[in-house]
Amino acid sequence: MGNDASQLKGLEIDEKPTETTDFWCHYKATIRDSCRYFGLNGDGSVSVFKGETIMGPLWTVSTPLKKFCNNILKYRHPFIVRYLSAWQQRSTFHLATEFVQPLAHVLSSQTPLQKCIGINNILQALVFLHEQGCVSHNNISISSIYLSGDGQWKLGGLQYLCSFSELTPAYLKQARIHRYDKAVDPNEDSNQVTTKVDQYAFAVLVEDVFKGCNNDEVSHLNEFKEYCREFLQNSDCKKRPNLLEILQHNFFNHEFISVYKFLSNLPLKGSDEKMHFFSDILKCLKCYDEETVAKQFGGLLLSRLTLLDHTARKNVIPYILKPRYDRTQNGEQNGFFCVTIFKEYLKPRVIQLFSVRDSQIRMLLLSHFSKYVNVFSHEELAHQILPELLLGIKDTDDDLVSATLMCLSELVPILGADTVVGGKRTKLFTDGRPNSNDSIPKSSDEFANRKSLQNKQCSENIFSINSNSMFDQTLVLNERPTPVGGESVDIESTQYILNLKNESDEEWDDWENTNRSLVPMHDCSSVQDDQETNNILQHGDIYPHEEQDHSVLLQKAGLVAKSKIKDISELDIKSKVEQTKKEDDFDFFADMTPVIEKQKVVLLKDESNQELSYKLNFVPGNEEDENTGWEDTWND
Repeated sequence: MGNDASQLKGLEIDEKPTETTDFWCHYKATIRDSCRYFGLNGDGSVSVFKGETIMGPLWTVSTPLKKFCNNILKYRHPFIVRYLSAWQQRSTFHLATEFVQPLAHVLSSQTPLQKCIGINNILQALVFLHEQGCVSHNNISISSIYLSGDGQWKLGGLQYLCSFSELTPAYLKQARIHRYDKAVDPNEDSNQVTTKVDQYAFAVLVEDVFKGCNNDEVSHLNEFKEYCREFLQNSDCKKRPNLLEILQHNFFNHEFISVYKFLSNLPLKGSDEKMHFFSDILKCLKCYDEETVAKQFGGLLLSRLTLLDHTARKNVIPYILKPRYDRTQNGEQNGFFCVTIFKEYLKPRVIQLFSVRDSQIRMLLLSHFSKYVNVFSHEELAHQILPELLLGIKDTDDDLVSATLMCLSELVPILGADTVVGGKRTKLFTDGRPNSNDSIPKSSDEFANRKSLQNKQCSENIFSINSNSMFDQTLVLNERPTPVGGESVDIESTQYILNLKNESDEEWDDWENTNRSLVPMHDCSSVQDDQETNNILQHGDIYPHEEQDHSVLLQKAGLVAKSKIKDISELDIKSKVEQTKKEDDFDFFADMTPVIEKQKVVLLKDESNQELSYKLNFVPGNEEDENTGWEDTWND
């Protein structure tokens, strides 16, 4: 502490100060690439105090900011401003703490219950200083109290703190110039007992905080105000009670405060106490304002100790991590906080919890991920939640990896597969649904529960038994034909094939089929099929006593037609069709057909190669002598 090496890396300090006092300037700052534990907002926010050298009898050894820094570094308490780092830069001293803001800036927006809890926090911090530290604060006022990122009141302003042995009337007189005038006892110089200075200032603080509040808004508020005036501000310091006794007042023990105290002191409670407490806590909190509960208990209900408690995981956490919507489905129970309250007060805490490297906490967050995933923005999911999930799939715990992969599948419809999966992807699957009006749904649930087509009722018309001709009905067929090898064929196609067969027997008798002898004779089943087909064509029904599905009729007709075609040549009607076309059709545009003459090409002989061609192209004659051609010119 105290040198340039102590400065936080990646620290960015705002130019405009949040607060300016006689001793320092208070700035908001941000730490890049931080672990996001300093502020509940998840952006690495911290507070930086800058102080210059000040002359005075109390600051000969150290400046006020240095003394404040030394005291918060020495006296650590949950309700005292938390120290982070300090360094000296030229003549300016810098102190970095957790992110806090002056209470005076937000006091008007605090509810009476929040103020009640805040006063309880400050009193517990003062009891710690008095009882464990044996020191006196000497500067209790609204200006010495800060509000942390999670809404907790924190005690600051420890620049006047000293031990009881050093607390003398002379010391108080020297510090009086910068202390809160209203909190200074008028009889402070004449009092021989100086250890009760903080009691008087605390009574003034209670009066200032609850100024303008109705007494019936908080239980026992009016009684506590009278108690402060009568005992804490008593002119006789000896009659002022110790701070520890003040905690026994009913004002600090009503139901709302009791719940807060139990959650704050959870490590000190037994198993039976925690089981009874978490079984009834939600019923108790429903009686109070929802936003106030979220502000004060949101961080405590999602604290590490609460998340690891067995009863809380069963009876509390499932409802805290589930935002409440206006409508419910299938009679499911709603969450405890509405969506708006959840986004503002619970969502920052959930984002912070994803950075915790605890397998039990991570599994708990993953098990309820589908309930609250929709409250995050795309940017929050892509830059804060997704990196933590991708880290989880690299763990050695199979259960953790399995749960993480399921949560990643929840992000695909929101962020897209390119963001979640990454890398180069290609289309490997095609949509094989038939091109028809009754298309198969894409939903996986509907596809999984879809029954076979054979078990579904036929959507086509069912023909009556007494119908004279089933082919008079208009058939509505799918645009896509039956695949190759399928046995069901179109009725019209079957009839057309049969007609072609009859025409081929009548008009083309001179055609011989050499392959007919290779076809085996029909067995009994084939004869039966022929009879059934004739019944179909004549009567429109196979079974005279019961209705037959139209698809069966199509199948039977197709089998018979296929069996009667002995050779593929029987389907060749090209010659006949062409002959009919030549006889009947007259071409009116025959004289308009353009005549394209073939270009004449004249080849010229190359005289330069004539002699070589003469010598190499030797073709002997049949009647010539075998020595013909072997003349002296061969060796030229």
